[in-house]
Amino acid sequence: MIKLIFIFFLLLNINIYAYSELYKSDIYYLENNEVLLYKILNWWSTKAHENSTEFCFNSIKVRSNKALNLKYDKKSKILEIDSKEKFADLISVFENKNSYLKNEYINKNYFKNLKAKSIQEINTISLKNISFSEYEKIKKIQNNLAFELEGKIAGLLAFSGKISFYRSGEFLRSCPQKTDEKFDIIFKILNIKTKEILVKYLSKG
Repeated sequence: MIKLIFIFFLLLNINIYAYSELYKSDIYYLENNEVLLYKILNWWSTKAHENSTEFCFNSIKVRSNKALNLKYDKKSKILEIDSKEKFADLISVFENKNSYLKNEYINKNYFKNLKAKSIQEINTISLKNISFSEYEKIKKIQNNLAFELEGKIAGLLAFSGKISFYRSGEFLRSCPQKTDEKFDIIFKILNIKTKEILVKYLSKG
Protein backbone atom coordinates (compact mmCIF):
# COMPACT_ATOMS: atom_id res chain seq x y z
CA MET A 1 0.00 0.00 0.00
CA ILE A 2 2.83 2.40 0.88
CA LYS A 3 4.48 1.62 -2.47
CA LEU A 4 1.28 2.43 -4.38
CA ILE A 5 0.91 5.74 -2.56
CA PHE A 6 4.55 6.60 -3.23
CA ILE A 7 4.27 5.80 -6.95
CA PHE A 8 1.05 7.83 -7.13
CA PHE A 9 2.91 10.74 -5.54
CA LEU A 10 5.72 10.41 -8.07
CA LEU A 11 3.32 10.52 -10.97
CA LEU A 12 1.41 13.57 -9.75
CA ASN A 13 4.24 15.79 -8.57
CA ILE A 14 5.63 17.74 -11.53
CA ASN A 15 8.94 18.20 -9.73
CA ILE A 16 9.43 14.44 -9.52
CA TYR A 17 7.76 13.03 -12.60
CA ALA A 18 10.13 12.75 -15.57
CA TYR A 19 8.51 14.03 -18.77
CA SER A 20 10.23 12.55 -21.81
CA GLU A 21 10.14 15.76 -23.84
CA LEU A 22 11.79 17.75 -21.02
CA TYR A 23 14.04 15.30 -19.27
CA LYS A 24 17.31 14.93 -21.19
CA SER A 25 19.04 12.16 -19.26
CA ASP A 26 18.22 8.44 -19.26
CA ILE A 27 14.54 7.65 -18.80
CA TYR A 28 13.76 5.28 -15.93
CA TYR A 29 10.57 3.24 -15.53
CA LEU A 30 9.41 1.57 -12.32
CA GLU A 31 6.81 -1.08 -13.16
CA ASN A 32 6.18 0.82 -16.44
CA ASN A 33 5.70 4.16 -14.62
CA GLU A 34 8.21 6.81 -15.68
CA VAL A 35 10.04 8.21 -12.65
CA LEU A 36 13.15 10.05 -11.54
CA LEU A 37 14.93 7.08 -10.01
CA TYR A 38 17.29 9.16 -7.87
CA LYS A 39 14.28 10.40 -5.89
CA ILE A 40 13.47 6.79 -4.97
CA LEU A 41 17.11 6.10 -4.06
CA ASN A 42 17.18 9.15 -1.80
CA TRP A 43 13.93 8.10 -0.12
CA TRP A 44 15.05 4.48 0.38
CA SER A 45 18.48 5.41 1.73
CA THR A 46 17.21 7.49 4.67
CA LYS A 47 17.26 5.91 8.12
CA ALA A 48 13.47 6.30 8.43
CA HIS A 49 13.09 3.72 5.65
CA GLU A 50 15.88 1.33 6.62
CA ASN A 51 13.46 -1.59 7.02
CA SER A 52 11.49 -0.85 3.87
CA THR A 53 11.17 -3.52 1.19
CA GLU A 54 8.55 -1.65 -0.81
CA PHE A 55 10.57 -1.64 -4.02
CA CYS A 56 12.08 -5.11 -3.78
CA PHE A 57 11.60 -7.27 -6.88
CA ASN A 58 10.03 -4.40 -8.84
CA SER A 59 10.91 -4.24 -12.51
CA ILE A 60 13.15 -1.39 -13.63
CA LYS A 61 13.64 -0.35 -17.24
CA VAL A 62 15.93 2.43 -18.44
CA ARG A 63 16.27 3.83 -21.94
CA SER A 64 18.87 6.26 -23.25
CA ASN A 65 17.40 9.62 -24.19
CA LYS A 66 20.22 11.17 -26.20
CA ALA A 67 21.55 10.38 -29.65
CA LEU A 68 24.12 7.58 -29.57
CA ASN A 69 27.59 8.03 -31.08
CA LEU A 70 28.73 5.83 -33.95
CA LYS A 71 32.35 5.07 -34.78
CA TYR A 72 33.22 2.75 -37.65
CA ASP A 73 36.60 1.33 -38.63
CA LYS A 74 36.45 0.25 -42.26
CA LYS A 75 39.64 -1.82 -42.01
CA SER A 76 38.70 -3.90 -38.98
CA LYS A 77 34.95 -3.78 -39.77
CA ILE A 78 34.18 -2.85 -36.15
CA LEU A 79 31.27 -0.57 -35.35
CA GLU A 80 31.22 1.05 -31.91
CA ILE A 81 27.95 2.41 -30.55
CA ASP A 82 28.53 4.72 -27.62
CA SER A 83 26.17 6.43 -25.18
CA LYS A 84 28.40 9.55 -24.79
CA GLU A 85 27.66 9.69 -21.05
CA LYS A 86 27.39 6.77 -18.62
CA PHE A 87 24.26 4.82 -19.40
CA ALA A 88 21.97 3.65 -16.56
CA ASP A 89 24.44 5.04 -14.02
CA LEU A 90 22.01 4.58 -11.10
CA ILE A 91 22.00 0.81 -11.59
CA SER A 92 24.70 -1.77 -10.89
CA VAL A 93 24.51 -4.39 -13.65
CA PHE A 94 27.71 -6.42 -13.31
CA GLU A 95 28.46 -8.10 -9.99
CA ASN A 96 32.19 -8.44 -10.67
CA LYS A 97 34.77 -8.49 -13.46
CA ASN A 98 33.72 -12.03 -14.40
CA SER A 99 30.09 -11.05 -14.95
CA TYR A 100 28.80 -10.61 -18.49
CA LEU A 101 25.69 -10.46 -20.66
CA LYS A 102 25.46 -13.11 -23.37
CA ASN A 103 24.41 -12.27 -26.90
CA GLU A 104 20.88 -13.60 -27.29
CA TYR A 105 19.62 -12.16 -30.57
CA ILE A 106 20.92 -10.48 -33.74
CA ASN A 107 18.57 -8.84 -36.22
CA LYS A 108 19.72 -10.14 -39.60
CA ASN A 109 17.91 -7.32 -41.41
CA TYR A 110 20.65 -5.07 -40.04
CA PHE A 111 23.62 -7.35 -39.43
CA LYS A 112 24.03 -10.35 -41.72
CA ASN A 113 27.46 -11.45 -40.51
CA LEU A 114 27.72 -9.97 -37.04
CA LYS A 115 29.75 -12.20 -34.74
CA ALA A 116 27.95 -12.91 -31.47
CA LYS A 117 29.93 -11.71 -28.48
CA SER A 118 29.26 -11.36 -24.76
CA ILE A 119 29.59 -7.91 -23.20
CA GLN A 120 30.94 -6.68 -19.85
CA GLU A 121 29.89 -3.06 -20.14
CA ILE A 122 26.87 -1.17 -21.48
CA ASN A 123 28.28 2.27 -22.26
CA THR A 124 30.05 1.25 -25.46
CA ILE A 125 29.05 -1.72 -27.58
CA SER A 126 31.50 -3.05 -30.17
CA LEU A 127 30.01 -4.95 -33.08
CA LYS A 128 32.43 -6.98 -35.22
CA ASN A 129 32.30 -7.95 -38.88
CA ILE A 130 30.05 -5.07 -39.92
CA SER A 131 30.15 -4.16 -43.61
CA PHE A 132 30.37 -0.55 -44.74
CA SER A 133 26.88 -0.76 -46.26
CA GLU A 134 25.52 -2.01 -42.92
CA TYR A 135 27.24 0.87 -41.15
CA GLU A 136 25.67 3.34 -43.61
CA LYS A 137 22.26 1.83 -42.93
CA ILE A 138 22.77 2.27 -39.18
CA LYS A 139 24.09 5.80 -39.72
CA LYS A 140 20.84 6.77 -41.42
CA ILE A 141 18.82 5.80 -38.34
CA GLN A 142 21.33 7.07 -35.77
CA ASN A 143 18.83 9.49 -34.19
CA ASN A 144 16.39 6.59 -33.68
CA LEU A 145 18.87 4.32 -31.89
CA ALA A 146 18.64 3.77 -28.16
CA PHE A 147 20.05 1.54 -25.44
CA GLU A 148 17.52 -0.18 -23.19
CA LEU A 149 18.21 -2.09 -19.97
CA GLU A 150 15.76 -4.17 -17.92
CA GLY A 151 16.02 -6.01 -14.63
CA LYS A 152 14.59 -6.41 -11.13
CA ILE A 153 15.50 -4.60 -7.93
CA ALA A 154 17.55 -6.89 -5.68
CA GLY A 155 18.50 -4.19 -3.17
CA LEU A 156 20.30 -0.90 -2.64
CA LEU A 157 24.09 -1.17 -2.58
CA ALA A 158 25.94 0.29 0.40
CA PHE A 159 28.98 1.95 -1.15
CA SER A 160 27.72 3.13 -4.53
CA GLY A 161 24.14 3.82 -3.46
CA LYS A 162 22.96 2.23 -6.69
CA ILE A 163 20.12 -0.19 -7.34
CA SER A 164 21.48 -3.72 -7.69
CA PHE A 165 20.26 -6.11 -10.38
CA TYR A 166 22.04 -9.04 -8.67
CA ARG A 167 21.40 -10.66 -5.28
CA SER A 168 24.84 -10.73 -3.65
CA GLY A 169 26.95 -7.86 -2.36
CA GLU A 170 27.19 -5.28 0.43
CA PHE A 171 23.69 -3.84 0.75
CA LEU A 172 22.44 -0.74 2.50
CA ARG A 173 18.89 -1.99 1.91
CA SER A 174 18.62 -5.70 1.23
CA CYS A 175 15.64 -7.54 -0.15
CA PRO A 176 14.19 -10.77 1.31
CA GLN A 177 15.62 -13.98 -0.08
CA LYS A 178 13.26 -15.64 -2.55
CA THR A 179 14.73 -18.70 -4.19
CA ASP A 180 12.04 -18.73 -6.88
CA GLU A 181 12.52 -15.05 -7.83
CA LYS A 182 14.27 -14.61 -11.18
CA PHE A 183 16.73 -11.77 -11.74
CA ASP A 184 17.23 -11.81 -15.50
CA ILE A 185 19.06 -8.81 -16.95
CA ILE A 186 18.28 -7.76 -20.53
CA PHE A 187 20.14 -5.19 -22.61
CA LYS A 188 19.02 -4.14 -26.10
CA ILE A 189 19.95 -1.80 -28.90
CA LEU A 190 16.67 -0.54 -30.35
CA ASN A 191 15.28 1.35 -33.28
CA ILE A 192 12.76 3.32 -31.24
CA LYS A 193 10.91 4.53 -34.35
CA THR A 194 10.12 1.04 -35.68
CA LYS A 195 10.41 -0.66 -32.25
CA GLU A 196 12.80 -3.19 -33.74
CA ILE A 197 15.47 -4.89 -31.64
CA LEU A 198 18.82 -4.74 -33.43
CA VAL A 199 20.85 -6.69 -30.87
CA LYS A 200 19.88 -8.26 -27.55
CA TYR A 201 22.01 -9.47 -24.62
CA LEU A 202 20.88 -11.50 -21.61
CA SER A 203 22.02 -12.73 -18.22
CA LYS A 204 19.90 -15.35 -16.47
CA GLY A 205 19.60 -14.70 -12.75
